[in-house]
Amino acid sequence: MRVPSIVALGILAVFSHSTPDIPPVALNDNLVPAGTLANGALELSLVVRVGAWRPLPDGPAAPVLTFGETGRGLEDPGPLVRVPAGTTVHVTVRNVSDRRIVVHGFAARRTAVMDSLIVPAGGSAETRFVADAPGSYFYWGSTHGEALNDRILEDARLNGAFVVDPAATHAPDRVFVIERWVPDTTADGNPDYPREMMTVNGRPWPYTERLTYDVGDSVRWRLINVSQDYHPFHLHGFFYRVDARGDFARDTAYWPAQRRLAVTELMTPGTTLRLAWRPDRPGGWIFHCHFPPHVWPNAGVPPDTEPMAMRIQHVLYGYPDSAGMSHERQGMGGLVLGIYIRPPAGWRPYAGVGRTERLVIATDSEAGDSTRRLGYVLGGGDPAGERRAIGAYGPPLVLTRGEPTRIWVVNHGPEPTQVHWHGLEIESAYDGVGGTSGVGPQRARMIMPGDSTAVLLVSPRAGTFIYHTHLNDIHQLLHGLYGPLIVLDSGEPWNPDRDRAFIVGDDARQTLVLNGGRNPDTAALTAGVPYRFRLINMAAFDPVEAFTLVRHGAPVQWTALAKDGADLPPWQRARSDARQVVSVGETYDFVVQVRDTGAAELQVRDLDGTLRVRQPLHFRP
Repeated sequence: MRVPSIVALGILAVFSHSTPDIPPVALNDNLVPAGTLANGALELSLVVRVGAWRPLPDGPAAPVLTFGETGRGLEDPGPLVRVPAGTTVHVTVRNVSDRRIVVHGFAARRTAVMDSLIVPAGGSAETRFVADAPGSYFYWGSTHGEALNDRILEDARLNGAFVVDPAATHAPDRVFVIERWVPDTTADGNPDYPREMMTVNGRPWPYTERLTYDVGDSVRWRLINVSQDYHPFHLHGFFYRVDARGDFARDTAYWPAQRRLAVTELMTPGTTLRLAWRPDRPGGWIFHCHFPPHVWPNAGVPPDTEPMAMRIQHVLYGYPDSAGMSHERQGMGGLVLGIYIRPPAGWRPYAGVGRTERLVIATDSEAGDSTRRLGYVLGGGDPAGERRAIGAYGPPLVLTRGEPTRIWVVNHGPEPTQVHWHGLEIESAYDGVGGTSGVGPQRARMIMPGDSTAVLLVSPRAGTFIYHTHLNDIHQLLHGLYGPLIVLDSGEPWNPDRDRAFIVGDDARQTLVLNGGRNPDTAALTAGVPYRFRLINMAAFDPVEAFTLVRHGAPVQWTALAKDGADLPPWQRARSDARQVVSVGETYDFVVQVRDTGAAELQVRDLDGTLRVRQPLHFRP
């Protein structure tokens, strides 16, 4: 899958909507269930109408169709419906809009076909059913009976969470509904995606809820993706446990041996995710969609949206004239949650010393040159040598589990930057998000041109991780500021011949590349020798790609080892056909052992099967 080039989407159509005489829409944190629950039955009365939704506190309101509870006003997302399993639910929906609304989701789940509710303009409809299956679900509406993924404009915010808890229990978890809003269409009739807004519980960053916990808390979340897009959700600094996956109709809770760890987990449209994690280090962290177009700066609400030329400039090149610490507000938007873990009494940051590495951000051309490359260079010290050493992406950075490594990050580039050590369980101060990472008032800052900073990395586990920029992501990723980060087990030697990292990204022309190239040279391997393939997706415009290792037109076999740097339990280390979907920010490790000599290919394809880039391989005797 690939989103359209931002430049190719055309000129914005004039936004002509206004919001006179329509009620405001409250932003719903999904904390208080709607309706009246008594004696095993829920009575719920909802209304559908156009309301004035104001996602940016200092901006105008946009007219949207949304749900509300009768007598309590409109909400975005719609009122939280949360009941114990076995509850009889009686729902009445009154339609105050001028169009027919089809409402889905108010039905039992253990049934072959789930009925919908058709509510005529100016009329009402009701239904009664038993909430028969625990899980994370949702209800939603459409104006013309469209499928969930076809709602882009007027009815895209007709959504609400529907949670069914195990009978007589209520876990202390939070519910987050992921929505998408497109302000209008462009002059050629396409949705105005460059100025779309992604929200969590009705708000985009930096206005999303800030969550505060203590070290040792048990954190449980339910995510519900009612948007029409893919979201690889990434938690900084910690692994989370995937407890359940589901969709609109079904939810599958994993038994303990099925649960796995992740730092990034892909949510496809219309799916749900239940996760748990336990913070063991204090500081500021973020949880966000790792697909850059879903966290780029907000464009505003019409009529105050950025002009298209300015929008393209800010998305592709950031806000170069702003102060580094304003990155928290200006440099990100959309699907981001801020998290602060309070330090316990007497806490002190780890201050161990170990070996030292030097990582230089370098450039091979002058500031203002849109074709220039940025790059990571290990060592450095000589500007001319740094320019010659710049590659299409960062060199492998190899650490050892448990060994303190101090990295001096030196910015010889023309613009501010920061480095995020993706997947590493490190101290917050080194996490690389300007204005957010750190403890208390001591927050990480941008690394300005000509400046440097020291980062202390101590990884408690071996695996495949990533280091990459966390500022002006589109621009700096397209110009090469990403690379594989490999942590070896204690005592394990680094063997670059047997250990192969394959990382996809986008180049400055927004073209997918594999290990920095569109047509990589043939890589030579030895038949019968086991190799570790480390698959990484860091593309800026490709949220999901499928890696396939083929010979003679068919996949070979490989054995799964790890996901996101976390080793899989032995029973999950299955041998299977060599095909793996990898979303942005995910890593997967496999053992590959091809016993016959001859040619093979590692192919990267879109989910529709389109071949994007290939790595030729030759297995020699």
